[in-house]
Amino acid sequence: MSVPHPTPPLLELKGIVRSFGDKIALAHVDLAVEAGEVHVICGENGAGKSTLMNILAGILRPDAGEMRLNGTLIGFQDPRDADRAGIGMVHQHFKLVPSMSVAENLFLNRQPRHLGLVTNRRAMRERAQGLITRYRFDLDPDAQVARLSVGQRQRVEILKALVFDARILILDEPTAVLTPREVEELLAIIKGLRARGRTILFITHKLNEVKAVSDRVTVLRHGRSISTRPTAGLSEADIARDMVGRDLSPPRRDVTGTVRGAPVLVLSNLIMTTALGRRLLDRVSLKVHAGEILGVAGVDGNGQTELGEAVAGLRPTQAGTIMIGANDVSHAAAHLRRSLGLGFIPEDRLDRGLSATMTIAENVAAGNYRRRRLASNGLLQIAARDDFAEQKIRQYDIRGAKPALAVGRLSGGNMQKVVIAREMEKTPSVLVVAQPTRGLDIGATEFVHRQILAAADRGCAILLISSELSEIFALSNRIAVIYRGRIQRILGRAGATEEEVGLLMNGTDSEAA
Repeated sequence: MSVPHPTPPLLELKGIVRSFGDKIALAHVDLAVEAGEVHVICGENGAGKSTLMNILAGILRPDAGEMRLNGTLIGFQDPRDADRAGIGMVHQHFKLVPSMSVAENLFLNRQPRHLGLVTNRRAMRERAQGLITRYRFDLDPDAQVARLSVGQRQRVEILKALVFDARILILDEPTAVLTPREVEELLAIIKGLRARGRTILFITHKLNEVKAVSDRVTVLRHGRSISTRPTAGLSEADIARDMVGRDLSPPRRDVTGTVRGAPVLVLSNLIMTTALGRRLLDRVSLKVHAGEILGVAGVDGNGQTELGEAVAGLRPTQAGTIMIGANDVSHAAAHLRRSLGLGFIPEDRLDRGLSATMTIAENVAAGNYRRRRLASNGLLQIAARDDFAEQKIRQYDIRGAKPALAVGRLSGGNMQKVVIAREMEKTPSVLVVAQPTRGLDIGATEFVHRQILAAADRGCAILLISSELSEIFALSNRIAVIYRGRIQRILGRAGATEEEVGLLMNGTDSEAA
């Protein structure tokens, strides 16, 4: 009697190795994916998630190991090979042409043509509409991509991957820039694709999403496979423990019985316009008290960047006032604001917060030379500066760091720790923190959150700008919601819900309705 052979997984990766110079990104990673499942890939920054998916999508080649599709050995020279094998990837940073229509983006460089020469626009539009109808996406094939919301643009990206009937769809951090409502809609789309027989590989660091949508989860740590388990029965703590190798206890601001101090940062009717007169900030008024964290929630592009940089003195305003304590700093230079106790952790740590080519010692010492006596009689004290940097490296657990190392060689999380170390050394009375954990893994996020809460406990007034609602709710005393440059409402965190804040982020005020 013959023994039936077990059915192989739809997709199987064995012993995948990939190095970049002397850095091993993947060390004999295994992954098995069943047909029709949603399989989440989790891990800290640098765990190898994106490298593994880029190999699967034909963007990178492995140094060793094998890949099999339906039991057949495969290998890709470029992404077109992966497309032909039925594997499509939706990248975190969209690859759309804003000036083109939805249909034009779907068929870019692969348009249907008359006699192989001229684009057949009618056929292209009909095929685009057929895809939209088939997958029940709320899109207009003739709409210009530049006019679409972030969530709608993401649907265009998903359809691009499905144009040639991709059976395996890779989604790389797909909810990073979405509102809560758009996240719900995307998770519903993923479930719908699964119901139509598609297999989804979903990279995310948001553990609630893992629980909400996946069938199984694979955890990578330091380039190695740690576990693959069914999601049912797993807790978020179980997944987090596999990711970082220890138990995590995410900090949360206790707002019960909170007594606010005096206002330290006061914004009154702040207006910022473009050269053409469009308002980026529209009569913004806020007060942040000593020891308080005021969270500013909003979808990217609604004035948060401009608000943070206006307070920091990096962008001029056309009207309104900015007060730090009793000082009107509306038109003061950035260095004068900092001398009055302002600290600033910008959302773009490389563009605004650090100099990538300078050393860790040079970056962390910037602005601290006098305070820490790192210079004497106009001469830099190299040994004192490097000792100071060593102290900060230990205090803030900046991994793989030495004072002489260029800061651009650090991971995103460790770069952020350098910025925080420098700003916290000044013991600011006012701290503007913009998107502090964007792109960070759960371990680095926990560390950053603890530093922010510790600063508030010391009496610092903190303006926290974040598009992550979980972060806003974990850290804030009060929540201001910004939409199209206006503050929609200011809510006490204790009585607010994520649903209510999410509606306000979309411009809907349930009370006004």
